[in-house]
Amino acid sequence: KAYRRPLTDTDLNRIKRFHNALLAKHFQPKDAALATVKMILCSPSFLYFSEITQDADSTLQPHDLATRLSYALWAAPPDERLYQLAGQNTLTTKQELGRQIERLLNDARSRAFVNGFLDSWLNLRDLGDQPPPRKTANEFYAEDLPRSMKRETQLFFKDLLDRNGSVLELLDSDYTFVNKSLAKLYQLPILNTIRQSDDFQWVDLTDNERRGGLLGMASVLTVSANGVDTSPVTRGAWILENILGTPPPPPPDEVPAIEADVSGATSIREKLAIHREDQACNLCHRSIDPLGFPLEHFDPIGRWRSKYPASKTRKGRTAIDPSGKLTTGESYADISEFKRVLTATRGDAFARNLIATLLSYVTGRRMERLDQYEIDDIFARVKADNYGLRTVVTEVLTSDLFRSR
Repeated sequence: KAYRRPLTDTDLNRIKRFHNALLAKHFQPKDAALATVKMILCSPSFLYFSEITQDADSTLQPHDLATRLSYALWAAPPDERLYQLAGQNTLTTKQELGRQIERLLNDARSRAFVNGFLDSWLNLRDLGDQPPPRKTANEFYAEDLPRSMKRETQLFFKDLLDRNGSVLELLDSDYTFVNKSLAKLYQLPILNTIRQSDDFQWVDLTDNERRGGLLGMASVLTVSANGVDTSPVTRGAWILENILGTPPPPPPDEVPAIEADVSGATSIREKLAIHREDQACNLCHRSIDPLGFPLEHFDPIGRWRSKYPASKTRKGRTAIDPSGKLTTGESYADISEFKRVLTATRGDAFARNLIATLLSYVTGRRMERLDQYEIDDIFARVKADNYGLRTVVTEVLTSDLFRSR
């Protein structure tokens, strides 16, 4: 069980030799047994996924596949049923693998997949690493907002997974899940009826389009800021990397950072406009900035604001302009229009990136250029099934990429 696979003769002989050597040194049987268990738990076969699939085999051996599947969805060793199927050599059939994926997803332990994948994909593990000053956001600490922020995203993703909802709802939706603290942060009508002791509740966002989808969630808005201020560049780059899968290149060494005061500019838009006059800067910023501008209405912890706060470089409270135009020509006036444009024009790119990101998460490696052919095939089947999130997970876990050594 510790090695998550049948023991080889080499495994057995090593353990027996270790145990017998302790007995020969007059260890008490109990002490010799405990020391042997310690040796097993220090073995690389326990600490690492030491696959027994031969180098010449392209497809994972059944016990290796059972381990990979179980850790992908439960973050734990295979249970007795997976062991049994692996021993019967039936798990490697696509039909049985699909049935086991359903069984594991329907188990409460699949929460480990939801939490682990979101932490990895959206950088939610970093939530709280750059907290805001207490004097400007005391509720962040007093109401433990990071926990509530992360839970909203987890519940939203789990709901989509359970009902096989479209992954495009991750870009724009008309509902979410909130508790009392988030209802207050978002200024939702449910704030008047929900109690502090109540658990998270489903809420309709039909009349609050700014909040639907990942880009309206405080978890994403907080992790894509620095706790003190916001930047269209930082949030735009976050969207390029995590949502669209096209991270911008690092700035050239000779390009200076954006100065706090650029030629009398009073707003971030003016500063970026001056910054983009340098052709080397414009090359990247024309793709990054339009993705970040519509999120400027959200402060560093996701609260809605209509004006920037006054600062040393901003003497007055300047109004926020969330409008913009993508490099492909589509324009938007605010966050609501931006999410609709993003869904309509970048929905397929988002779905492909989600598939590739999930494949990297469950296989433990980056996707290469040659992998794009199978990613294309997976995407075609997902699109044909209305972009269902459960379909994405099932197609990824039954793919040759996942089942390959």
